[in-house]
Amino acid sequence: MDNSSRTRIYTKVSSFFFDFFRFIINSLAYVKNATKSGDVSHALREKLMVAVSGVLSCKYCTWLHSEMALTHGVDAEEVQKLLSMEIGDFPDEEAIALAFAQHYSETGGKPQEKARARLDHYYGRKKAGHIVSFIQIIYFGNLAGNTVDAFLNRCKGKPAEGSNLWSETVIFLLVSPYYLVILPLLAFTLGHFNSRKAGTTQ
Repeated sequence: MDNSSRTRIYTKVSSFFFDFFRFIINSLAYVKNATKSGDVSHALREKLMVAVSGVLSCKYCTWLHSEMALTHGVDAEEVQKLLSMEIGDFPDEEAIALAFAQHYSETGGKPQEKARARLDHYYGRKKAGHIVSFIQIIYFGNLAGNTVDAFLNRCKGKPAEGSNLWSETVIFLLVSPYYLVILPLLAFTLGHFNSRKAGTTQ
């Protein structure tokens, strides 16, 4: 990890748990949106996930949500643009949310008030609130995943600047089974499904 990694990992256990409890609350909205026809389309939801992952560079989240985006009909070229933080070609009804997702990530989860106000004004408070919930979910996911990698890199003699062994160890023990076992299985399964689907449409 480079010097910028300290803004992309959890360096305090307290910050991790704060975001974790918020993650649990926001996950209820995610599940509701996934199982019902919510006001945020499944495709836009996954684009938001990929957009945040493009900024924070969690390899686990990038892999899983790129595959999920493809599953929900997002074009592979759009996925690559999001990972490259290029949103100029997206329509306004998506670009404003995607820009906010990038801004939220770049500011360490502390967006400017005018950015949030613009989001509320364009989508309405209810829909904007759902958009922010999805962004906060994947923001937590990226930082947690990057912290898992920070611990692994420390074991290789390459500690992340600004981090510490205590925080990395606690977080690694709590979430590494998901990132190192469950998530890869999910991503691999989705990738296999997407490959077969692409093969049948050619």
